[in-house]
Amino acid sequence: MFISAVYIRFYRSFNYDYLRKAHEGFAPDPWDVLEPRDLQYPFVRVPLEDGITTVVGANESGKSQLLAAVKHALTGLDIERSDFCRYSQFFAVDKSMAFPDFGLEFKHLDDEDRAAVAKAGRISTSHDGIDSFLLFRFNGKDPVIYLPEAEGWQQVAVKDKKALDSVLPRSFEIDAKVALPESVPIKYLAEAKTSIQTGPRKERYAFLSMIMENAASLFGNADAVPTAAPQLVSAFTAANTQTEKHERQLALADDLLLKVAKIDRIAFKELLKAVEDGRDGFANGIVEQMNRALAASLNFPKWWSQDHEFKLLLTLRDQDLVFTIRDRTGTEYSADERSGGLKYFLSYFVQYLAHEPPKSGIPEILLMDEPDAYLSSTGQQDLLRIFEDFADPQDPDRQPCQVVYVTHSPFLIDKNHGERIRVLEKGEGDEGTRVVRNAARNHYEPLRSAFGSFVAETTFISNCNLMLEGTSDQVLLAGMSARLRWQKTADMDNLDLNTLTLVPAGSAQHIPYMLYLARGRDVDRPAVIVLLDSDTAGNQAVKSLKKGPNGKPVIDPEFILQLGDLPADTVTSSNPTGVTAIEDLVPAPIGIAAVKRYAAEFLDPQQAQKLQALKPKDITFGDCAGTHDALEGAAARLVDGFHLDKVGFARSVLDVVRYENDLTQAAESMDANFRVLFRELRQLQRRALREAATEKTSAKIKRLKRSFLLDHPTWASREAALLLLDDIETGLDSSVDAEDLKSQIRSVRRDFTLDDEPTEPIPDFPGFRSALDKLVYREINEAQEA
Repeated sequence: MFISAVYIRFYRSFNYDYLRKAHEGFAPDPWDVLEPRDLQYPFVRVPLEDGITTVVGANESGKSQLLAAVKHALTGLDIERSDFCRYSQFFAVDKSMAFPDFGLEFKHLDDEDRAAVAKAGRISTSHDGIDSFLLFRFNGKDPVIYLPEAEGWQQVAVKDKKALDSVLPRSFEIDAKVALPESVPIKYLAEAKTSIQTGPRKERYAFLSMIMENAASLFGNADAVPTAAPQLVSAFTAANTQTEKHERQLALADDLLLKVAKIDRIAFKELLKAVEDGRDGFANGIVEQMNRALAASLNFPKWWSQDHEFKLLLTLRDQDLVFTIRDRTGTEYSADERSGGLKYFLSYFVQYLAHEPPKSGIPEILLMDEPDAYLSSTGQQDLLRIFEDFADPQDPDRQPCQVVYVTHSPFLIDKNHGERIRVLEKGEGDEGTRVVRNAARNHYEPLRSAFGSFVAETTFISNCNLMLEGTSDQVLLAGMSARLRWQKTADMDNLDLNTLTLVPAGSAQHIPYMLYLARGRDVDRPAVIVLLDSDTAGNQAVKSLKKGPNGKPVIDPEFILQLGDLPADTVTSSNPTGVTAIEDLVPAPIGIAAVKRYAAEFLDPQQAQKLQALKPKDITFGDCAGTHDALEGAAARLVDGFHLDKVGFARSVLDVVRYENDLTQAAESMDANFRVLFRELRQLQRRALREAATEKTSAKIKRLKRSFLLDHPTWASREAALLLLDDIETGLDSSVDAEDLKSQIRSVRRDFTLDDEPTEPIPDFPGFRSALDKLVYREINEAQEA
C-alpha cells in the first residue's frame, strides 16, 4: 500500500482548489462539501508517485507545508488552530471551522490492508475487491474513510483507530541540518549519555587549559578559590553546554559507529579504559579494528562520485575519536578542513544506512525538506542515487519506501523521470497554493518544466553535452528517452539525461559558434557531441565544424553524428529518400495522428475538423525536405496557410504514442528507430568522455612538467624529482594508458636512482629532462599546448 495523493484544504498557503471550483464542469466529491451548510470547497490534491516524488516551486509556494500535511494526515497530531489559512473567508469568522483539513488516498491494498480498514470501520460487508480508499481528518475531528462503490463513495467513520494505525505508513525524515561532527568523545560512545565530558571538544579543552595554565593563581591558597569562582563558573558553563545541535551530531556519530559499522558499545568502554590507563598500543589497536569495520560497512566511494578513493577514518586524540578523511591524493584532513557539502552528504549517507524499517513490515514514506542546501551539483546527483535506493533497494532484504522531497535545485531533479515532478504555485490574493497539473506532461526536459529556461541548457553543466539544432529535437529526444526508460529498455539503447545535457542551439548554423564557446576558449574543455540533420544546413554546419574558427577545429569529426549516417538497415522511415531529419524517425501514421492532435489543440474547431480527414495517401514527399514538410504540405492542402510548428508537432507525437492505443505497430517501429539513434549517441558519449578525461590528465601532466623545469632549469635534487613524479601519478586512474605511464615512471625512478640519497642532485640532468619529455599520457590537443 502506498500514498497516491495528498488532500489539503484551509492549511497555511493551501486554501482550496479555486481553479477546479471555477471550472464549468465542476462536480464536487463527497469530501469537498462542507457540512452542514452544503458549501463546496474542493481540496487541493497533490498526486504522489509510488516511488519518488520531487516537489519544486518558488519561495512561499507551500512546498514544506506539503510535507507537514502528509504527517498531519497520517497521525492526526499537531494540527493547530494557528495553521488555518489566513486568507480563507472562514478564518477567525466561523468558530465552527477552526482547524485545517487533511486527507490521503491509498492504493495497492493487500489482504491485510483490506482487513484492517474493514475492522477500523467495523464494516460487515465484503470489500475483497477494493484496491484503494481515502482517509480524511476534517476540522480536527476523528478520521473518516471513504470506500469506492459502484456508484460513488461510501463514507465510514473510523471506530477502531488502532486497527487503522496498524497499516498506515510511517513517515520519517533525514535531518538536512545536522552534519557529521568533527569528533566524538569516547565516553559518549561508551555510555550513550551526555555530561560535561561529552560537551563540544573545543570548549572542553578551553576549560581544561584555563585551569592548567592558571592553576597557581586559582588554587595557590584558600583565598584564591572564591575570587576565581566567577571565572571558573563561566568556563565550566561553556564546557558543559549541551546544545540540541551538538546532541544531534553526537547521536549521528553514534549511529555511524554502532548501527552502520556495527561496533559493539563494549569496544568503546574498553577503549576508554585503555586510554585512561595509558595503554596507548592497546588503544591504537582497538581504533585500527574500528577503522576496518568502518571501511567494510560504508563502501562510501560507491556513492560519492567525486572521489572513488575516499576513506573516512577514526583518529585517537586524548579521550576523543576524531573523524579524518583521506582523499585520492593520500592526504588526511580533519572533517572541519573539508567542505561543508562533504560533511552534510556524509550525514545524509549515515542516516540512510542507519535507518531501520519497522519489523512489522508497515510501509514507510521518507520526507525531506531542501537537502540541496549544502551540496554541490555533483553531490546532489549522488544524493539522487540514495533516494533511488530508498525507493528501489539494491539489497533484496531492504524494504522499499516512498520518497517525497522538496528542492529549489535543478540538479536534484532526475531528468530521466519527468513524471516525478510536482510544481506548486501560489495564486493571487486568496487563491492559495495550486498544483501545476501539466508540468509532468511537458515533454521538454523536466528542468524546463520545473524552472523555466535554465542555465543547464547551456554547456559546462553535465559530464557530457549534446548539441542539437533546435528545441523540437530536445523535446523528442527527452520524451522518447522517458518512454523507453518506462519500457525498461537497456541503458545502452537509451539516454541518461542526468549525465547528458541536451543543448538546443537554435539552428544548425548556430552550432559551430556554440561549440566554440564551449570548447574553443579554455584548456579544460567539456565533453561535447553533436547531432545534426543531413540536409543542406546540417551539411554546411559539419563543414564549418571540421574547419573550426581561425582554421582550428574544436571538436573531432568522430563526435559529430548526422541523422543520415544511421545504418539504413536498422531504421525505417516513411521518407523514401531515407532519414534526413529527426522527424523522419516518426512513422507516417503517428505523424498524421500528431497533426490532428496539434490542430485540435491549436486551431479553431472548424479548421481542426477539416484536418480529421487527413489520410496516409495524402502524404506526398516530392521535392520536400522530409516527413515534417510532407505532413505540413498535406495539411495545408486541406487548411489554407496551415503551419506545423516543429515543437508543437514533437509534443503531439509524444502524446500520440502515449495515449493512442490503436497505433501499436507504428509506435513499436518508432521505438526501434530511437533505440538505434540512442545507441549511436551513447557510444559517442562514452568516447567523448574518455577523450575529455585523457585531455584533462594530459594537460595536468604537461603543466606539472613545465612548472618543474621552470623551477629547476639546470639541476634538481632527487627529492624534487620524486615529488614531481608522485604528483603526476596521483592524478592517474586505472586505465590501460595510465598503467603504461606508471610503468614509465617506475623506469625513470630506477634509471636515475631517484630513491637513493634524496638530497643529492639528479645524475645526468639533461637525460632526466629528456626522459620527462617522453612521459606522455597521450598526445595533447593543440588547444592545450597554448
